[in-house]
Amino acid sequence: MKTKLFLSLFALFVLTSCLNDDTPEDKVETMNMAISAMTYIDSPVMANYPIEGMRAKVGNDTDYQFMAFNQIEGFTFKPGYAYELRVERTTLGNPPADASRYTYKLIDELLKHPVECTRETVRLYVSAEMGNYDWGIPQMDDAHCMKIRESVNVGWTNVPFNKIEGFTYEDGNAYELSVEKITLHAQPTDDRCQTVQYVLQEIISQNK
Repeated sequence: MKTKLFLSLFALFVLTSCLNDDTPEDKVETMNMAISAMTYIDSPVMANYPIEGMRAKVGNDTDYQFMAFNQIEGFTFKPGYAYELRVERTTLGNPPADASRYTYKLIDELLKHPVECTRETVRLYVSAEMGNYDWGIPQMDDAHCMKIRESVNVGWTNVPFNKIEGFTYEDGNAYELSVEKITLHAQPTDDRCQTVQYVLQEIISQNK
């Protein structure tokens, strides 16, 4: 008798627990995504420093949004191309506080379209001193970034640390690089849209 009563109470407890489990569930859906050839500068969630990333138009959205270069699992962005993708988007039921509520996974690369651009090999100089990115508005903290220039006769330009594809900046080191410079023949919609992109070819020198 006691065994039957115990089993009945246990079953009731399990059932009640299931009914009270209101943990939000992830939602998975498939959709198309357009990736612009222009890149964009933004800052990570809950951070102030700049990063360069993609401009993506998701599903039926009419506006582009910022995405990190590694935000779509299985997809690699290459400068000088626009893309049409088929992706799986997961809306997280319980997203982390410091990250997006969405994750993306590539299903198919529907189109990789070369856009009008100029490609040339140039020397690029990277300063040993970090810069401070100008967002155009007052900032609470320093927005540390990299300083580059294409000639020793011109001033430095402040850019995100990931501005040069394939290059990793080490603080306190000055560099001379050989890079492929891709200049898009496009009109940016605002100051953060990037029509000039760099791909590392060779580190010519590195000095502390």
